[in-house]
Amino acid sequence: GGVEVHDVDGHQSLSGYVGTGYRFYLDDKNRLYVYPAIDIKWGEYRADGGGFKSTSVALPITMGYKLFDNEAIRMDLFGGVTFEQILSVTDNDISYGEVNRSQAGLNGGTTIRLLNKFSINASYYYGLTSLFNDGNGCTRSYNFSINF
Repeated sequence: GGVEVHDVDGHQSLSGYVGTGYRFYLDDKNRLYVYPAIDIKWGEYRADGGGFKSTSVALPITMGYKLFDNEAIRMDLFGGVTFEQILSVTDNDISYGEVNRSQAGLNGGTTIRLLNKFSINASYYYGLTSLFNDGNGCTRSYNFSINF
């Protein structure tokens, strides 16, 4: 699971997520991979004039590459796309209007795996769709997670 620090037109908020995925290796040395995943997300978005709480399902699909891998540490770089469907919106007090429930964006980041036991991930998300149906709400986020 992890935490996202959102920025919507200069207003910051937090959300959390849990998920799972699977790496499909594309080469015989298990360095290049495709990683489709599914995340359940919940949290809050803030923007001009208020905010709202949401629950959603996200489908990130990334390509990654292992830079190095030994018994103590492994480091990967990855990038890809994320599709998200917002399932519920509550406490919406924003004057922009309806929330755009279908979101898409680009993401990229790094994973550091320690002692082959757990990994620390850091990534950046750049929203390609607006958060609201009227075109307002440019989304960006920093994502941090720990995986076992």
